[in-house]
Amino acid sequence: MSKVKIYTYSHNRPDFIQLQYETIKRHVKDDYEFIVFNNERPGGDPGSGYSSERLDQIFNICNELNIKCIRVELDPELKYINGYLQYDDNGSFALGGSYACSYAFTWGWKHYISRDKSVSIMIDSDMFFIKDVSFSNMMKEHNFAFVPHYRHLSYFKSESEPGEFAFSYPWNGFVVANIPNMPNPHELSWGLANYNGITCDVGGECLTYMNKYKDQLKIKYFDQISIQRDSYVENDPHTIPKNQNQIEVGINGSLAVLLEYDNEKDLILPFETYAPIIKGGAYYADNRSYPYQTKRDNYWEYFKNMFQYIIDKFLVKFNFPKPSFVDLIKLESDDIEESFIFHYKNASNSHIWMGKNYNSKKTESLKMLLN
Repeated sequence: MSKVKIYTYSHNRPDFIQLQYETIKRHVKDDYEFIVFNNERPGGDPGSGYSSERLDQIFNICNELNIKCIRVELDPELKYINGYLQYDDNGSFALGGSYACSYAFTWGWKHYISRDKSVSIMIDSDMFFIKDVSFSNMMKEHNFAFVPHYRHLSYFKSESEPGEFAFSYPWNGFVVANIPNMPNPHELSWGLANYNGITCDVGGECLTYMNKYKDQLKIKYFDQISIQRDSYVENDPHTIPKNQNQIEVGINGSLAVLLEYDNEKDLILPFETYAPIIKGGAYYADNRSYPYQTKRDNYWEYFKNMFQYIIDKFLVKFNFPKPSFVDLIKLESDDIEESFIFHYKNASNSHIWMGKNYNSKKTESLKMLLN
């Protein structure tokens, strides 16, 4: 069997390359090759900025670790994706972070990943393995695996108006593709998109491919389980309410829920006393949050326990600063204890609280966790 290929895109956190590689060596139980795409370029996420020194640093670190490092180049055929200019004549990304990300993923998929003869993984540079996993075993019966990100026709208002889903598409943060078993993988593209007036972020363009080949895709689903905001931040437009003892949690970046929280005990309060408040997204059913998920008895207890597990086993234990803003990734069918990826989350520093001191403390907590 061909080696499993593991791809990541690096730009503003070269220090994560070795940390991520160490967790791959420790936990990935396949014969693999780890490949870094160097995507440091002007015009990306403003929170990251640009540094020519980082461009060289990424190459140097990969060279020291004997990791293949490939520069993301500017492809004239991809200068426009879905009508949007991707880079200007000076070689800078033209439209900011999301477009820089979608260009890089589309470029990497076109020139490398879609041509693989193996199971191939795309993983964010700030994701780290925390449990053993074999991707060749995972994908024996499947050819595409991802976290589904949902868009909505309407949003939750009340139990009698729970909202309505429009469609879902793959979140680009963590994707596994059994390339030889996918139908015409070169047709897949990771650009932003608009369907019937509904805008999509990175990977929205995948929906065209997925609709075309829906009868040939054998999809396996992951869940992205998030502690979003667990402290109030002045001037953060999405902060939790001030002085109300709540935290915001989420699933797959498209369902946000406020839970009552005891800050002194680091404890989510029982739902028998306090009902969860759906802040954003739609609500599917009492036994699952999304149509693709396994029906579970006592689903809301399962829901609460997932986030309490993250708080107990990671945030409190390793003294993460607040807002914690982290994810775990697991197979949808698994319990939270089987999560195999810890996501530092938003290393591009796009949020107001992500200053140098915060990032230093969060990185220190991450290193304790990984060690």
